[in-house]
Formats: sequence, structure tokens, C-alpha cells
Amino acid sequence: MEKNRFRLLRFDEVTDDLWSQFHALRDARRRYDDPFFDPEYARLVSQVRPDARLGLAFEGDELVGAWPIHRRPGAWARPIGGPFSDWHGPVLSANTDLTAHAFLRGMGVLGMSSFGWLPQDAESEGRLTIAGANMSDVSAGWDSFMENQGERWPKHFKKMRRLARNMERDFSEVEFRIDDESDDTFSRLIFLKREQFKRTGRHDVLGTRWAQQLLDALRHQKDETFRLRLVSLHLDGQHAASELVLQSRNVVHGWITAYEADYAQYSPGNFVVQNMLEEMANRDGPKIYDAGPGLDHYKRHYSNFQLPVGSGVVRSRALAIRPDRVLGYAWRTGEQKLNDRVSGVMKSARRRLDQVCISEIKPAGRLMGIGNSLRRTAAAIDLADGSTSS
Repeated sequence: MEKNRFRLLRFDEVTDDLWSQFHALRDARRRYDDPFFDPEYARLVSQVRPDARLGLAFEGDELVGAWPIHRRPGAWARPIGGPFSDWHGPVLSANTDLTAHAFLRGMGVLGMSSFGWLPQDAESEGRLTIAGANMSDVSAGWDSFMENQGERWPKHFKKMRRLARNMERDFSEVEFRIDDESDDTFSRLIFLKREQFKRTGRHDVLGTRWAQQLLDALRHQKDETFRLRLVSLHLDGQHAASELVLQSRNVVHGWITAYEADYAQYSPGNFVVQNMLEEMANRDGPKIYDAGPGLDHYKRHYSNFQLPVGSGVVRSRALAIRPDRVLGYAWRTGEQKLNDRVSGVMKSARRRLDQVCISEIKPAGRLMGIGNSLRRTAAAIDLADGSTSS
């Protein structure tokens, strides 16, 4: 077998021929039929993020791997699209045995912080935490799907029928929109999500200019094999809940969701998902909805299978540590060794810091985000330590 050859390019260096090869590589395997693996997604991100790069791996003249990343300080990689990329990792040919850590090494990168890793090789993923992404397959038809889910979760769907009757009683108009193009709906969704970040102490990943530019570009992307779709529920003309989803040829990926607190008693977010799944079952187009990991809210009630998804660090070498990465290594060690309360606080703090580092590309934004995160972490550790010692 020929030795691999690697290139790491700025996106303005990628030729039309390489783009075509990347598209062909991705389209050749069903496992990559998710909007976050679409080359068009990477291209749109590259237009708003100067640190976007495309890693390419060749065996002879054949392209066997393509991997869009953000190359960050310290020879470190972040998923393309930062905090918004719910699935990531290399796109590989079925005919190669190239591993992710060998690919990283070939690109001159020490490792990648990951939260939506697509498992592909055990050697690269030995230290990742694997969870299940909740998937809904409605290809057998709506009646069959609801019969199956109703048998598994009878209380939930009994409650949904009751809430549907309540909405019909309390509102003269209950309107579901599968493709809401209203600027007002979009603006309201983003406002509610940013308010949620503020309320919960999470970093506002929607506040950066590049994130707003990316969403604007996606709203103008109308290719049915890769596009943004806004689904919503309105009660008497008022916004109740909505969700931004990304759509590929076969998958609708749940992305950004929010609902109005005033309508919480009607579970409007559940109805957005349930109505969307019914539309998907009855229309041509994607038949799989990806709600991501976690079993909170609607996810377990509408999922009928799961896919493994990883989080953690993928390294190019077992001990790929530079002096500027020592703090991160020590922090993760503390998570493993300290008591459960403090360890939990440290894990939450690391996730917040990851969100800052992955989304803030200007030094001032990074410093402000890191400062806010550290202040919250110090207060939380004091509380956890006090609870432990009392």
C-alpha cells in the first residue's frame, strides 16, 4: 500500500477539482449523509472564519480523506463550524485504513477537542466518552411510527392528545409551519435562545459576528440536499415554539430550538417535533430526524434508534502534549480524581471554556468569555467544596 500524502489548505487554495473529489468522497458512503459533513457547509463556514482549513489525504493520486477543521493556536484543531457542528470527524474512503489520529499527525495537528465525534476507528477513539444520538426513522409511515412509539411511551402520547385538545379549546387558530420564512420568527427564535444562554450561564455562541453571518448565509441556501429549514408553531398568530434544522438528502438534523414560556403548559416544543415528523413521513424527502444525544424532553419519546457519538479529545499521538496544553491535561486529570461534586463543576467549566475557545476568534471576546467562565467556576467550586465539607 502506498504511503499517505497529506495537505492542509486554506479554502481559497482548494481547486474546483478538489471540491469535486471531496463531494464524491462524501456522497460515496451513507454514513456521511448528515448536513454537517456536506462540503457546502464547510465552504460557508470558511467564508466567515479565517482559521478554517481543509485537510486532505491521498494514497497515490486518489483522495482517500477530507477533513475540514479550524486550526487553532497550539497546533490544535476544532470542529468546522465551531460550537454548531453536532457531528464531525474525517470523511474517509471505504478503501482506506487511515485512522483519525494518523490524519491529524499528517496535518501537523496535535489533537482535536470533540463533542460530536463520528466513531470510525477504535485506535483513535479509545479515550472518548460514547453516548447515543437519538434518531427517528419515519420511513415506515406515520401510523406505524406512532403505533410503535405509543406502545413504548403511552403516558406521553396520552398527554399529547390531551394537550392538543386543550390548544384547540383555547385558541381559534393553531398553525404549524414546516418551512417558515418569516424574519420575525427567525429573530424571535435567536432572541429566545440567547436569553436562555444568559439565564443558564452558558456562553452566548450566537453573539459572535461570524455566527450571525453563517446563519444568514444558510438562510439563503436553498438546495434541497443541503439547506436550513425553520419549523414553527403559532397560536392565534403568536409565536409559541420553533426549531432551526439542517437538512441533507436523507437526514433532518435538529439544531437550534426555543419556546415561549407563556405557552409552556401546552408543550409547544414537543408539537413542533411531532408535527415535523408527521410531515416528513407524508412527504418526499428525508425520513430520518436526528435529535442528538441526551434523553431530556422529547428526545426519548420520538426516538426509535440511536447512533454512537463521542466526546473528549482525539490526539495525533498518545502523549501529544505541548507546554501550552499541560493545563488542559491537568484539568481533565482533576475531573477524574476529585470528588463527584467538584468533578462535576470542573466538567461543566471545561465545557463552557471549550465553547468560548471554539466560538470566539477575537482576543477580546476570548478574554471576556474566559473571565466570565472562571468567575462562575470559582463560585461553583466554593459551593461544591462547602457542601462536601459540611
